[in-house]
Amino acid sequence: MLLPTTSSSSPESSICSTSSFESSIKLCAVCDLPAKGKHFGAYSCRACAAFFRRASTQTDGIRVCKKNNNCKLFNGNGWFQCKKCRLEKCYKVGMSVQNFQFDRDLIRTKVQVMERNMPATIEEFIGRPHFVISCAPNMLKMNPYEKIIDCNEFVGKGRNILFGGSETPFHFSNTLQKMALARRRMEGRHNTTVKVITTYGEAETMAFWENDFLRAAKWFTYFDEFQRLEQAEQLKILASVWHVWSRLDKLAITAMGRRKKLCGDFVMFSHGDEYSVMDMKNMEIDLTWCARLTNQQMQFFYDTSETNITYKYAQEMMDLNPDDVELSFMLAELVLTHAGHRLKGETQEICESLLERLANNLHEYYVNEKETPRYSGRLAQILKLNRKLREEIMQIRSKLQLAKVFDVHTVEFSHMEFFEDL
Repeated sequence: MLLPTTSSSSPESSICSTSSFESSIKLCAVCDLPAKGKHFGAYSCRACAAFFRRASTQTDGIRVCKKNNNCKLFNGNGWFQCKKCRLEKCYKVGMSVQNFQFDRDLIRTKVQVMERNMPATIEEFIGRPHFVISCAPNMLKMNPYEKIIDCNEFVGKGRNILFGGSETPFHFSNTLQKMALARRRMEGRHNTTVKVITTYGEAETMAFWENDFLRAAKWFTYFDEFQRLEQAEQLKILASVWHVWSRLDKLAITAMGRRKKLCGDFVMFSHGDEYSVMDMKNMEIDLTWCARLTNQQMQFFYDTSETNITYKYAQEMMDLNPDDVELSFMLAELVLTHAGHRLKGETQEICESLLERLANNLHEYYVNEKETPRYSGRLAQILKLNRKLREEIMQIRSKLQLAKVFDVHTVEFSHMEFFEDL
C-alpha cells in the first residue's frame, strides 16, 4: 500500500516565498504606500489618485510651498505636509489630466442611459405641453377670424379732431380748469330728452364706440401739455385709453342723471347731442356678430349685465359728487396711469410728467379757488374710486386675453391697437 507523501517546507523556504510576494506588491509612486492600480498614468494609491483628480482641476485652492518646494513631502504615516509639493510629484511620476475619463461617472452614465431608453411623452410627441387647453376641431383654423372690420374712417375722424385743436379756444393759466370748462361745454349741448335703448347689436356697438372715441379725442384737445407732444405719441396714447376714459365718463353721466332723476337706476351716457339710457339687466344684447359663443356665455368676457362698472359704482360716484375740475382730474389720472402701465418706457415717463402738472393745477384750485388747503381727505376719496375702476378695467383686460386663448371672437379690426381692451 502506497501512502501519499507529504511535503514539508523548511523555515528557509517559507521566508523566501514571503519575501518574493512582498516584492511583487506595487507601491504608490507618490507616497510609497501600497498602490491600488494605475491611475492617470502612474501607479498610485486611491488617496493620491483622488487628490490629483481634485487638485489638478482646482488649482486656486493650492497654496505656495512655504519651504520653496523643498519640504518634507509627508510624515511617513500618509499625512502630507504640502499640497503644492504633492501635486508637483504627481506630475513628476507621470500623472496627466489628459488621462481623465469624465464619461465614466456612474451617475452621469445612469442618467444618459435613462434618457436614451425613455420613450417619448405625449407632450414631446405632439409638440406642446399636456396641460394646454384643447379646442374643438371646428375652432382650429389657420385664420380664426371670419370678418375684418375696416376702421380707417373711425380712426381718421378721431385723428382729425385730435390734431385739429380745440373748437373753442379758452385762455386759462390752469390747464385743469380749462379741461373742466371744455367738458361742461360738451355736456351743455345736449337735449333734455332721454332716448331709451332697448337693443344692443352690431350697429349700436359700432355707433357707441365711435361716439366714445370722438368724445375722448375732443376732450384731449383742451389738454395743452398733451397737445405739445408729437402727433404720433398723442395718437398712441389716445388709442390705448379712450375706452377707459369713456367708462368713467359714463359713470359720471349716470351719477348726474340719477341725481336729477333722469334715468332711474339705469345706465345713462352721451350719444351725439342727446342722452341715452340702457337697462342692461333686461336689454336685448346680441354679441353673436363678433363671437362664436352665445350671448349668455359672452357675458363672462364683457360687463354687459348687472356686473357692469357703472352699476357697481354709480352710488359711490353720487356720494363723491365731484365738481367739474375734480372730475377732469379723475379722468386724466385714470387714463394717464393706464397708458403708462400699458405702454411703459418713454410713454410712461411722459404720462407721469403730464399727471404731475395736473396735480399741481389741482393743488392751486383747492388752495386758491376753493380756499381748502387741507384737501388730502378729499383727494384720497377721489383716488380710491379711481383705483377701484382701474382694478375693474384690468380684470376685463385679463378676461379679454383669455378670450384670445379660446379664439372666442370671429372679427378682427384693421387697427387692433384701438380695440385691445374693449
